[in-house]
Amino acid sequence: MTFTALTGVLSHFAIGEMPETLPLVICILSTLIWAWIAARFANKASAIRLNRVLGAVQVILGAAILSVNFLPL
Repeated sequence: MTFTALTGVLSHFAIGEMPETLPLVICILSTLIWAWIAARFANKASAIRLNRVLGAVQVILGAAILSVNFLPL
């Protein structure tokens, strides 16, 4: 995943210009913090619980994307 993100970021930098610094730093910090929290949870949880949590998160994200695309704002 790290190398995938690195390739994406390098290609965006090569195609366009440097992004704004504050949003970039906020994105990096939030990614690191939530990855650390998720890793701690994943190390303590059983496989069944991880499957259920992942399924719930995917359903919530899917509903959010559908609501943004189809509900008039």
